[in-house]
Amino acid sequence: MFPSSSTSSAAFAPLATHDPSSKDDLPFTTAPKKSPAYWTTPSDSSSSYSALADRIQVLVEVTSSRLGPILLVIASVLLSLTIYCYFAVFIPFHYQWPEGTGPGENLGYLSTMVWSLYLVWGILANYYFAVQTPPGTVMDGVSSDNQEASFQDVLLEMESFTRFPPTCRQCHLPKPERTHHCSICKKCILKYDHHCPWINNCVGHFNHRYFVMFLTYLTMACVYFLYMGIGPFMLLVELNANNMEWPYPLPQALVAFSEVLAVIMGLAVGGMGSWHWYLTLTAQTTLEQYNNNLIKDICKRKGDVFSNMYDFGIFGNLLNFFNVGPRGHYPWYTVLLPIRIPPIGNGKKFEKSSRGFVLDFGQDADEIV
Repeated sequence: MFPSSSTSSAAFAPLATHDPSSKDDLPFTTAPKKSPAYWTTPSDSSSSYSALADRIQVLVEVTSSRLGPILLVIASVLLSLTIYCYFAVFIPFHYQWPEGTGPGENLGYLSTMVWSLYLVWGILANYYFAVQTPPGTVMDGVSSDNQEASFQDVLLEMESFTRFPPTCRQCHLPKPERTHHCSICKKCILKYDHHCPWINNCVGHFNHRYFVMFLTYLTMACVYFLYMGIGPFMLLVELNANNMEWPYPLPQALVAFSEVLAVIMGLAVGGMGSWHWYLTLTAQTTLEQYNNNLIKDICKRKGDVFSNMYDFGIFGNLLNFFNVGPRGHYPWYTVLLPIRIPPIGNGKKFEKSSRGFVLDFGQDADEIV
């Protein structure tokens, strides 16, 4: 995640000391009567702007926290509507099981039902896991009986290249690598990606897999839903034009709404899912990707080369993310099963592909989140 060791010596080079016997001393100059610009107090305009920004941030945080339960209900209702529409309208439109026939004559119907139920299972299971699974906090594993000793264990787990272990400015707790404070949950989240109001939860170390797989299954389901819904939608238009009776239990308006909803959700969720798959393949979180781009620019200006210390290549990153294969603890086929599978490690220490160095970026360090 940080530049190579060729730059570390410059970053940690000792400060030059002053020799009183030197003849090359600079002449003594008195301090300026006026304070430098960086000593001056902020103007009224900047103070009012900062206060307005703080109020907007608080408003966004309160709105997001209160909208979470409402969005959970909305998401559940929309998912239930589309699933019912699919099995009550789309399946009967394409497949019928004639009386007196057996499974051999209805392989298309059976295969479609198995695939459809698998998609529904993948959507509902991963959504439930993403909502119910805590993303992980610094306090995980900390005993209330002996917090001092437990905090020492947390500090020992933290692999840091700085002189002093980092501490969160908000909750004043040790801050392991890849951990960031969520202003909505008011906690430091392990391997923090972002706070998602649609799951009313943070996406972090222990539920990141479920969130990505929920987006994946939902995108596939939207595409398949649109494919299966073309025929019923055309029938709906034809029946309305000829004033004919609709033969299915779900009202026509809800069927049309479900089809339009699948288009919108397919585009939105598909775009978000593609973004998170890119982050997964490159071993980054949303916040880390932002920081890494800033560090790349800083390193480029300093003539250094950026390297993500958590990147093991596309194949290795997939194994780490899904906890499978030679780098994980579960067999390969579990990737295709919407079941609970914990990630590798406790989220407070991560394996690295190469050693990194914390550089002194000077003023540039203020840009890093």
